[in-house]
Amino acid sequence: MKKNRRFLIIGGGSMGKRRIRCLQAHGVPARDIRLVDPRADRRAESQQRYAVAGYADFATGWAWQPDVVIISTPTRQHMRYCLEAARAAKDFFCEIALSDSLVGAAELLALVDQHQLVAALGINNPFHTVMQQAKAWLLEATFGAPLTYQMAYGNYLPNWHPWESIQDFYDETQIMGVIAQELGTLYTFLETRLQFLYAQSSRSGSLEIEGPDNLQILARTTGGTAVTLQLDLLQDQQVYAYRIVSARGVIEIQLLPEARARRYLNATGRFDEALVPSGYTFEQAYIDEFGVFLAALDSRQEWFHSLRDGVQILRCLDAVKESEASGQQVGISG
Repeated sequence: MKKNRRFLIIGGGSMGKRRIRCLQAHGVPARDIRLVDPRADRRAESQQRYAVAGYADFATGWAWQPDVVIISTPTRQHMRYCLEAARAAKDFFCEIALSDSLVGAAELLALVDQHQLVAALGINNPFHTVMQQAKAWLLEATFGAPLTYQMAYGNYLPNWHPWESIQDFYDETQIMGVIAQELGTLYTFLETRLQFLYAQSSRSGSLEIEGPDNLQILARTTGGTAVTLQLDLLQDQQVYAYRIVSARGVIEIQLLPEARARRYLNATGRFDEALVPSGYTFEQAYIDEFGVFLAALDSRQEWFHSLRDGVQILRCLDAVKESEASGQQVGISG
């Protein structure tokens, strides 16, 4: 890994702090990391816990002349900082989703191509050890083509950040960020894209938030796989699971509360199971993801989840909104 790169992290919430830990886990010293956040308490925490200095505003951080920009702000600010980085020909890492709209996406794609930038969208699930085992099973000819892909995510919103109130960290773009994360996982896992979808959502009223607290998507990929995504912010009994069915077997994955994966093949009539190594935590997937990002900065290879896929996922998010409003199935271009 090249030494002395300067990393500017924009946003000092839970993800910004996690990105500091990821960099430091790979040996990046605190002197080569800076944080931008308007909140004095977050800057103080960064200094206290990680010895990373902070700036109250972007202009001051930019004057530090970073080499790489890491964008961990709320979703609606992502595109602004991606464009700032790309216009200055700087590599960047952005939390998924790329934005909350397609505004600026065409310019960003053109700039990344023009400057041959490493443009990474954060999507850690493919780096989780049980997801990697499941991917290996999926690629074996004995499993066959996936016919259905089901994902269920339920996590009581106050448990996301129990140290602060919902109003201090959540806005309605974040449930779209969860959808974007899951579509990114789907795209990299099945190496396909969505062709059309139907979506519905509702707000139970039990949480004091704007926007929905549960959402369902039915979709089909260009490869013909039927997709079901179920998300809610209501379950205190956390669930994060996938089920993939082919004509030859089933792959089941559980990420939370305890990670494991298993495969059943019709031909053998038995289950194969994969568990996490002793001491493995969910954080390791983020650390491993950043190891690949740092390697990409050296090799100049395109990120495994392309920026074009990230833009196409924004079209999917628009299609979700359109389908919710119309009650109709919506096709997805791009």
